[in-house]
Parts: sequence; structure tokens; C-alpha cells
Amino acid sequence: MSAPAARDPSERGWGAHVPAGLAALGVLLALQLLGTLLVSVLHLPVPGAVVGLVLLVALGARHRGLRRRVEPAGDPLLRHLQLLFVPPGVGIVTESSRLASAAGPLALAVAGSFAAGLVVAGVVLQALLRRSARRGTPPA
Repeated sequence: MSAPAARDPSERGWGAHVPAGLAALGVLLALQLLGTLLVSVLHLPVPGAVVGLVLLVALGARHRGLRRRVEPAGDPLLRHLQLLFVPPGVGIVTESSRLASAAGPLALAVAGSFAAGLVVAGVVLQALLRRSARRGTPPA
């Protein structure tokens, strides 16, 4: 009978008990659940998944190891991202008559949000270029 293999000292947390992909998916789902809970409690006007994504980015910026933890679930999700567009596509096809009746306001909303995004990007770019010029560093 052989002795059990020694555990890698760098292996922490769930280790050999939970597969890395399942643990990573658990982290992503927990952040989405937390985002949904915050939206419900604070009556925020954004979807809980968006708040969960903001939490993921904020925690990832603060704790560098989080990216490594969620990669086993994030990589396959990003690799097959096109499959996540099937349900909205089906909804658009089945609700096309309702969408057609609201085409004007939808077009105005899309054009307005595009214009607003373009203006914000331009203002940010100009501010970054001015800051870069003050520091004396050429823009990349």
C-alpha cells in the first residue's frame, strides 16, 4: 500500500475536493446572486447580473488571485459566448410584432445611447491626451 501523494503547499481552499471548473462556476454564480440580492434590497435600476459583473471586476482588481480562480469557468463560457445569444434571438423573433410597434422609441434609444457613448469616449480620450501631454509622455 503506497502513501497518499503529498499535497502541493500552494494549493489552498477547495483543493482536491472540488474540481476547479465547478469551484470557479460557484464563484461566478455567487457574485451574480449577490448582485441580484443587492438590486433587490437597494432597489437599483440595473439587472442583478450587471451588479454581479461589477463586483467581479472590482474584486478582481483588488484580489489578483480571483482571476486565476474563475478562469476554469470563464474560459469555456467566453469560448462559447455565441450560444448565450440564442435565447435573446428567439425572444426577438417571437416578439417581433411588439418590437415593430415600438420601433421608433427603440431606434431613438439605440441612437441616443450610441451618441452618448461616443461623446463620453471622446471626452475621456481628450482628458487622457491632455494628462499625457502634461506629463511629457507621448501617446502610445
